[in-house]
Amino acid sequence: MSRVRPALAAVLLVVATTATLAASGGVAAPVEPGDEPVVGTSEQSAHVLLLTEANTAAYNEPRASVTSTLESGHATLGTDLRLATVEQRLDAADNRSARREILRNATDEAAERVAALRERATAAHDAYRNGELSTGSYVRTLGTIHAEASSLSTTLGRTASGGSLYNHAISDSFSEIGTRVYRLRAQLATVQGPVREHVADVVHGNREQVRVHVTAGNGVMLSTIDDGTYVRETVRPDNVEETLGGDFADASTVIQSKYPWLSNNSRSPSIIETRGGYAFYYRANYGHGQITAYIDTTTEKVYAERHQQTLAQLPADVEQRDTANNVTLSTSRTYAGGPLLVRAENEAGEPIDTTVSLNGTSVGDTGDDGRLWVLSPAGEYNVATVHDGAALEVNVTARPAP
Repeated sequence: MSRVRPALAAVLLVVATTATLAASGGVAAPVEPGDEPVVGTSEQSAHVLLLTEANTAAYNEPRASVTSTLESGHATLGTDLRLATVEQRLDAADNRSARREILRNATDEAAERVAALRERATAAHDAYRNGELSTGSYVRTLGTIHAEASSLSTTLGRTASGGSLYNHAISDSFSEIGTRVYRLRAQLATVQGPVREHVADVVHGNREQVRVHVTAGNGVMLSTIDDGTYVRETVRPDNVEETLGGDFADASTVIQSKYPWLSNNSRSPSIIETRGGYAFYYRANYGHGQITAYIDTTTEKVYAERHQQTLAQLPADVEQRDTANNVTLSTSRTYAGGPLLVRAENEAGEPIDTTVSLNGTSVGDTGDDGRLWVLSPAGEYNVATVHDGAALEVNVTARPAP
């Protein structure tokens, strides 16, 4: 069984037990970022959306913050009170016209809050890119905004369940208000995500500390490893056209072009249009993970993407290897903030337990199965080990890099 040194537990290293590594007959090409999702760790997995420009990249371990907790709590309470007030007014309204006006005003207010949250996220992003905000402050800000956005998203609603603006709009057949609510939820996707949710939980004292990798450039990428699961999210504002476009004639064709492997390997995929020609939401499960994505109907590009992948089952093609004294050290394809599989084995293909270092810093042991998962930094770095006198080293390039 692979091991992680106790002192390095916070580094979020996870050991794979059954992850697939390509056979030793060849190596894969490096990951090249693009405006469309690209092949990540393997051709046998879902494509990933990356940034094409990176200004800064770093790790961070957010901590609980009383100030952030109070800010988010106050915002959530305010949202609940606003919805309660709206529902009281609706109950008191004596005609359909009055109900429409109440819901229209409430949606206007929600739109202002959505715009304010997005502006806060953009301001924090720009300040971080320009070196005016620390990584810790930036990550904490994203977590706080996520918490507020999640509360607002629940208030907006997207199904006919009770307790949401959408529910009230549909109940009264106010389709234009329902359409607007869908659009606001699609816009909130740019300030929400599973990694931000982890950060928010830490900041609010609801979970233990996590280690997050963040890359900022023409968007933001966040990733972490949580109990054997690789979690990532990417937001690409440059893939969004704020003006309304036309509805997709065939959304499934667009999805297939973005995620060809998923088209043949996903289970129970769903495509939910956000009405009014703004965007649609795609969700699918597959053998070793889950993906959700928002696609802009005008640009036909993915602007928000989220992945959760089980590392023990994640295919990972070899990109680099070094062999000495019948020992082979290999590393998988990866990208900035991506999962990196380090493997050590003898000439017979049997696993070797050895200590691994990145740029001279020990990060863990490969263990009995000879495998170690690491959250990759951005840029160029070396992975090395010494086993029975044999020194092995490979150089890894993870793009995009500042």
